[in-house]
Amino acid sequence: MPALRKTTRSLFAVALLAAGFSVATPTAPAHAMNQTSCSTSDLLHIWGHYSRPQIYGPSGPFEFCAANAGTMGLGSGAWVDKISTGNNDIQMNDANGATVRISRWNIVTYPNQPPNIASIQIF
Repeated sequence: MPALRKTTRSLFAVALLAAGFSVATPTAPAHAMNQTSCSTSDLLHIWGHYSRPQIYGPSGPFEFCAANAGTMGLGSGAWVDKISTGNNDIQMNDANGATVRISRWNIVTYPNQPPNIASIQIF
């Protein structure tokens, strides 16, 4: 019987230790923002253009939509001409380190001086 008690105590101690680790370990936020087809108006919709040397990739216009919370890099030389937030609160991070927050259901155009955006985050 004493061996059974010792085994039970050991199992209980291991279970407590495992429970303690699972409570004490912080969880990282999910970064699941992904590009998707522009099928509905509730998506983040971005129109812009790339202005960069050919060695870094193609120049010219781009258009894409994104969904889900997370962060997405646009690459070097990305200039945003128009953005529709849809049902998303977003933050644009420009190449100089400045941030611009735009709340959901807004359409913003930059006809003369578009921002040079490094990444966009959906909250």
